[in-house]
Amino acid sequence: MCGLLSFFFYADMYAQEQLKVVTFNVRSFEPDFNVQPFADCLMPENADIICLNEVENRSARQMVNMKYRDVVQDMASKLNMFGVFGYAYNLMNKKGDDDETKYTYCENELYGNAILSRYPIVNVQALRLPRPEGSADQRGVVVADILLPSGRMVRVACSHLDHIGGQMEQARVLTGNTVISQTLPTLLTGDMNMWPGTDVINLLTQSYDRMDTDQGTYYGASKIDFILGAKGQFELVSSKVLDRFYNGQELSDHCPVVSIVKLK
Repeated sequence: MCGLLSFFFYADMYAQEQLKVVTFNVRSFEPDFNVQPFADCLMPENADIICLNEVENRSARQMVNMKYRDVVQDMASKLNMFGVFGYAYNLMNKKGDDDETKYTYCENELYGNAILSRYPIVNVQALRLPRPEGSADQRGVVVADILLPSGRMVRVACSHLDHIGGQMEQARVLTGNTVISQTLPTLLTGDMNMWPGTDVINLLTQSYDRMDTDQGTYYGASKIDFILGAKGQFELVSSKVLDRFYNGQELSDHCPVVSIVKLK
């Protein structure tokens, strides 16, 4: 009997060393800001971690019955997950003309990234990335340290690089020790707005291993959405790209990427 119990114990521990990770640019949940079809699309995956880009949260155009909505918590609730939002900028200051400190304590008109987790999130930080002249938007990265049932901790960073300029400066932050933990296995996900073989992705892969494939993600054609693991810390088990349509409805111009990774 003891041998049987030991078998199930170690089988459970092994299962906890594998994580199913999703990255998805949700295009602000447009056009009707209903998170339900997004949740329905991802629910069958039973993911451990879901990272979201282009998250517009508590904005005026998302209001229902004249009330602001925390769409990140709505999504997390529907998937029975913990959720954190990583602020990048206030929608009232999209062009960056104002001093961002004016918006430090704003509760509404928020824009950034989000992380949903099956397991407790014990530490979070949101960083604003460099915005060189010529960039389109202020970009950011949200970093969450997550406690697995096995007792191990992992770090997950979710970012979205600019689509016009400044990607190299932004990528350098993602390869630094403010994002990559010196003690925790670190995953980086997001819409990098660059494809494999470019200088930006080559820079990232100096510090990270690819935990995905080259299958197209933007309109199902260009590969610009990535799941990466800090060098030597993860092994890719499998990866796939989901359809950006669900029940005939277009969810986004990006496809979700789903990877199963194993901690080394």
